[in-house]
Amino acid sequence: MILGKDEIKKMISDGKLVKNIINTDVQTQAAGIDLTVGKIFSLNGTGILDFTNEKRKLPEYQEAELKENKWVLEPGPYNVAINEFILLPKNIMALVFPRSSAVACGLTVNTAVWDPGYEGRGILYINASRKVELYKNARFAQMIFLRVEGESEYKGIFKGEDVLEKGKRGL
Repeated sequence: MILGKDEIKKMISDGKLVKNIINTDVQTQAAGIDLTVGKIFSLNGTGILDFTNEKRKLPEYQEAELKENKWVLEPGPYNVAINEFILLPKNIMALVFPRSSAVACGLTVNTAVWDPGYEGRGILYINASRKVELYKNARFAQMIFLRVEGESEYKGIFKGEDVLEKGKRGL
């Protein structure tokens, strides 16, 4: 079941789902919460993935320059650190989709599943298919919350991360 606006607002007021929201009334939608741009990074170097994560290596991030309160993105891939800090209970997971206006501007937004029990301020991968201007705090993606049967807890390396503050994935 996807959580609706009333339940989302109640859970946020109870200190669950999301904190560091700029404006709860503006960002809470009928079936989710709008995520906003905190910082933008380009990716450098080679990423490495393997089965056991023993060889895993994430690319380096280079912060994009903010000029006149906006980023001017040339076509290509970027990582966006969101302003919001996500606090998922052990029985709620999240998915993220682009806002329709982001799609209309030529942005795609990709992210992995946000597992139950995840806490942190993560990143979203975006790809600009054309030149796009993004203002600081722009609403560009929407996170929806789904209740899962049973309880589970994310225990991976990204739990507790704060990409907005540290400029990298993980702790």
